[in-house]
Amino acid sequence: MELITLAHIKLNRLGSAGRSGFGLGNRQEHKFLTEVVDADVETLRQVVIKLAEANGESPGILHDLWQERSVGHPAGQVLFNIQGPSTHYSSLYAECQVTPALKIGSRYFKLEEFETKGSIVLLSSTEAG
Repeated sequence: MELITLAHIKLNRLGSAGRSGFGLGNRQEHKFLTEVVDADVETLRQVVIKLAEANGESPGILHDLWQERSVGHPAGQVLFNIQGPSTHYSSLYAECQVTPALKIGSRYFKLEEFETKGSIVLLSSTEAG
């Protein structure tokens, strides 16, 4: 059993970063689940670039990938975007949701913090007496 940081990464426009025109062509959406060392924005950016290049994006084409403002998106979600040479895409390039998880073998379990506000928190059952 191990406590890890898990990233759900969705690449919405794989293959679009170097294209110009109206965004037509072989755009693809791919979803990944990967362990990451931390939830730092630069760590996630590097993972997005690595996954995109490993799945067909031209090497080096994402050097201008930037973090997009996440207004209106769930807390903890990190968004990345890049535009083509003469194209403005309305969809984000990548969406990352990072969460702590428990890893047991090859299985992952989502951890959720209990709300303790208004409760008396006992550190062990011996303190209840």
